[in-house]
Amino acid sequence: MDSSANSQATAPPPDAVFHKRRMKNYLINTKLQLRFASWLLAVAAMISVVLGWVLWRSYAETSRLVALSDPDGADSLAAMFASEDRARMVWLAVALAVVLVCLLGFAVVLTHRIAGPAFVISRTCRHVAEGNFERPRPLRERDMLVELFDDVIEMVDAIRDRDKNEQDRIAAAIAQLGAAATSPEDRKRAVESLEQLVAEKAKRLAT
Repeated sequence: MDSSANSQATAPPPDAVFHKRRMKNYLINTKLQLRFASWLLAVAAMISVVLGWVLWRSYAETSRLVALSDPDGADSLAAMFASEDRARMVWLAVALAVVLVCLLGFAVVLTHRIAGPAFVISRTCRHVAEGNFERPRPLRERDMLVELFDDVIEMVDAIRDRDKNEQDRIAAAIAQLGAAATSPEDRKRAVESLEQLVAEKAKRLAT
């Protein structure tokens, strides 16, 4: 009794397990997602460097003008403003680093909503190539590529329906040809149905 109670007490809650699993699978297409994130971070870093340089020049110019307005205390004012400028630049660097980390997380989340549907669509195409016409799982809420995913589902349904129709036609023709009581006219129609089916397939393959 005690051991079962302890095992229930130490077992992680279902929500925690689900959250851990989601975080583990967040990078579906690592190459695509990290490439996009690196581009976004590179652009953000360039903009941050330019803005930091402009702000530093602005602080330095302001400090110089204030120091010139009081020639007697120019040295002490210059040292004080230099210290303040360094403190501002440190805080600015920290803020920019936080922004870059947030952008990295945003890029991973955004690309996850693209890489997830792309993975499902790619897997569905492979299944269709192998002759498996099972419908793919529905996309998650706020996933992207929804229109493309709907087109893929329509394609899978159309191929499955066409194969079902051809299967029924072939089965009916075989039944007519194999029945002993089938008349010559029925046999002729069965052969014509098979020939029409072959012609339709040949037409699709020729396009």
